[in-house]
Amino acid sequence: MMLPHNTDDQAIRNLVNRYADAASRRDPAGVAGTFTAEGTWYAPELGRFEGRDAMVAFFTSMLDGWNVFLQAMLSGVVVVDNFNSKRAVGRWFVQETGQRAEGVNLIISGVYHDEYVRDGDTWLILHRRYDALMRNTDGTVTTQPFPTDVPAIG
Repeated sequence: MMLPHNTDDQAIRNLVNRYADAASRRDPAGVAGTFTAEGTWYAPELGRFEGRDAMVAFFTSMLDGWNVFLQAMLSGVVVVDNFNSKRAVGRWFVQETGQRAEGVNLIISGVYHDEYVRDGDTWLILHRRYDALMRNTDGTVTTQPFPTDVPAIG
């Protein structure tokens, strides 16, 4: 039985929020568990990580050394494929706030570009790309333009 379209949208939004929850709790296995077994996470400045084991290793090193790390999803768009109801794409604006163990305060605003697949009634992230758009490090702000090499959504 096919899930109604709005149920798919809500399931994907829950998936994205589970990712942010696991990241904020600094749970690398929880973050990786939101992906398919062959899923990929990519950021131009950080590299590409394929498969859950590689993601657990990456997120373990990335989430280590924080006094606090909080990830908030700001807004998002989800589009389920009209021709294949087991595929969808999404874009999410995100803000990460934290303090490193050495006392540096960071606020990073960015965007996720996602592809999702549905396995039965479960949606998972197949591909996620992250682009940092603004970084505030103890009051020093740097910015990057919205990437032009990502597909449009909707």
